Amino acid sequence: MTMRVLRTYARAYATDLDELTTALGTVTGDPVTTRFALPNGLQLAAVGRVLAVAGDEQTLRPYTKTAATLIVDDLNECLARLDEAGARIVRGPQDVPTGRNVTAQMPGGVQLEYVEWDEAQWQREGGRPA
Repeated sequence: MTMRVLRTYARAYATDLDELTTALGTVTGDPVTTRFALPNGLQLAAVGRVLAVAGDEQTLRPYTKTAATLIVDDLNECLARLDEAGARIVRGPQDVPTGRNVTAQMPGGVQLEYVEWDEAQWQREGGRPA
């Protein structure tokens, strides 16, 4: 099986998640499909293909370098490909409320998050693509 990127989310950072998700919903017409908080105080919500990430400045600081979130169907294969590409692992792999993730800095400097969703998250998002 060859790993596939199933979805890509742009990231938007803010100090107030409700303000950001309301504005994004108004602009895109999309509802919030996923919302959760991490133990460190970070709050996340998906609105369309935007991942809203909120917290105070100190909480956000380690995450704001991440430019996008890519949903993959096989995180283990993704890790092997990241290694082959010369990426540097910044965080993870680790369990997260939607499955498992890893954050990597790619050659050239861009930092990306890769997530393999669990089945519960696929159900919240309307089902796994064929």
